[in-house]
Amino acid sequence: MQPLTPALEDLLEHLEDLDRRLRPLRAGEDAAPTGNLLLLKPVLAEIYDQVDALIAGIRSIDAAYQRYRDRFFHLPAICLCTGADSIVLEANRAAALLFGIAPDRLQGSPLGAHLHPESIPAFRSAVAALGRGDDLPAQEFLLVRADGGTVPATAAVSTSYGPGGRAAEYLWVFHDISGEKRVEEALRESEDRYRELTENVSDAFLALDRDGRVLSWNRVAARLSGRTVEEAVGQSIYDLFPQLRNDEVIGFFRQIAETGRPGVSECRFDLHGREHAFEVRAVPTRAGVSVYIRDITARREAEVALRRSEERCRMVVESQTELICRRLPDGTITFANDAYCRYLGIPCGDLIGRRYALTVPPDDQARIQESLASLTPDHPVSTVEHRVIMPDGRVRWQQWTNTASFDDEGSAAEYQSVGRDITDARMAGEALLLANRKLNLLSDVTRHDILNRLNVLSGYLDLFRERVSDPEMLEYCRKEEEAIRDIRHYMAFTAEYRDVGVAAPAWQDVRRIVREAAAGLDPGPVAVEVRTRDLEVYADPLIVRVFENLIDNSLRHGERVTRIRIYPEESGRGISLVYEDDGIGIPHAAKENLFERGFGRQTGFGLFLSREILGITDLSIRETGEPGKGVRFEIDVPPGFYRFTGRVQVR
Repeated sequence: MQPLTPALEDLLEHLEDLDRRLRPLRAGEDAAPTGNLLLLKPVLAEIYDQVDALIAGIRSIDAAYQRYRDRFFHLPAICLCTGADSIVLEANRAAALLFGIAPDRLQGSPLGAHLHPESIPAFRSAVAALGRGDDLPAQEFLLVRADGGTVPATAAVSTSYGPGGRAAEYLWVFHDISGEKRVEEALRESEDRYRELTENVSDAFLALDRDGRVLSWNRVAARLSGRTVEEAVGQSIYDLFPQLRNDEVIGFFRQIAETGRPGVSECRFDLHGREHAFEVRAVPTRAGVSVYIRDITARREAEVALRRSEERCRMVVESQTELICRRLPDGTITFANDAYCRYLGIPCGDLIGRRYALTVPPDDQARIQESLASLTPDHPVSTVEHRVIMPDGRVRWQQWTNTASFDDEGSAAEYQSVGRDITDARMAGEALLLANRKLNLLSDVTRHDILNRLNVLSGYLDLFRERVSDPEMLEYCRKEEEAIRDIRHYMAFTAEYRDVGVAAPAWQDVRRIVREAAAGLDPGPVAVEVRTRDLEVYADPLIVRVFENLIDNSLRHGERVTRIRIYPEESGRGISLVYEDDGIGIPHAAKENLFERGFGRQTGFGLFLSREILGITDLSIRETGEPGKGVRFEIDVPPGFYRFTGRVQVR
């Protein structure tokens, strides 16, 4: 390598001078007599001085060279020195760390051996250019580490020239650009994602500089303006969208640029022959402003339609005679229609935002709380009847249907209540019950008297039969006795039917009524399974007679019955309460008249009465079993007439 100081040139001059002086002595020319040796002392002294200077110079060169080597070796830059043949002459520690090879192992190896094959052509071209003395800009190569990994790097190179001006050595300084490459790749990926995002958003996107000229935009913006990307870039947004050239929009963009805060505005302009509403959102950027334009015509039209619908609904609600209000869980009234306000005698404006409710007797308050507590997201509706004490002291009956709306956590957020005053209806119902009781009393007395007269008639027929022997007369007696039995049969039916509908319907626990029904019978080895959980149905109290009749029929006519099952099946139409056994079933021919009065092996009124009892609260019954596999009765209960305790309707 070339020295970094002129010390070597000075040393060479000293050596050449000493050589000139000593050459005659070595050749024997001009030899001085022995007596003249003293004359050589000054020359020898000068030689000794030059030798000392030579030694000092050599030491200085050695020290300078070591300093150079240390500086070169510890340079943070990655440095390699190669000969004109590209063989590595020296390598510093940074180069060793980069290539993963010790410096002494790098020395003597071709630099090309440490390059990726795709970089070899560029390297050879660079070396050829250096050999020609051309100025070479920084080159980019892909270096290969000892472990097989690759490192992208840039290389700056300088040339040292030997005698004759020919290139002797090259000093290569590499810079690891892995970090820059990663940043560039991340930037490209980010730009690709950004481009993909802007291209796929449904909004028209425009990137503007500070003068409002388009830097980029997406396909939606191109379709909106009718210009291609190439035509739009560099153009003013106001030239592309002349409808935006108004004081409001210009002021909006100016405000965004001045404040540095994003904003939203709205504008309208014609598009395809129709006026459209657009939402313009602007976000300040380093280059200028990013603008998103969204067509909100459909939204605005929907809002107008919604307002009109709300007005119509309000008109419907306000014209209702039923009492309608909405309350928060704490009792604050958020809405009340005119009928509700008139009922209370308080203006609506004085009710909204207040907690107000009529006084409810303590006995009824628990029923109201139970009704509200039973509401869930799956069963948000309940109906409850209770008394209220009016401001003038009168007691009135009300019926309320409460519908709860729930928040994301499943807690009640608001209740909508629709109510009516049912005082007159309850009074009429009570009067009807009283009339029914009186009619039943009259029916009991009449039936008792008729049965007494039938007993008298039966007695006289017995006496008459004993006194006659005429076959024709005896036949008449038999027919009269048959008529008496039919009359008694009808009297028994009226006795059973007298209590149907007398008592008010109520919530009936299915497990309890089945147990009561089975308690009056002797099932023997027959297992009665009730799998209704906490199911309750809203029915006449005589529903227990329905199950009593079904169980009795299974025991009497099922012949081989060993198990009776009762369980619910839910569907979109409500719930079916299934009663089934494993007996002989019912023939298809008998199913058609199964629920008709007088059909059957006993009185013929059991299933007929069952259907009538269930029909009081809109329950129905049908038989769907297969002959030979047992009976299957399905009692259909519509929504609102059944509940699972604690989570469905309270009535």
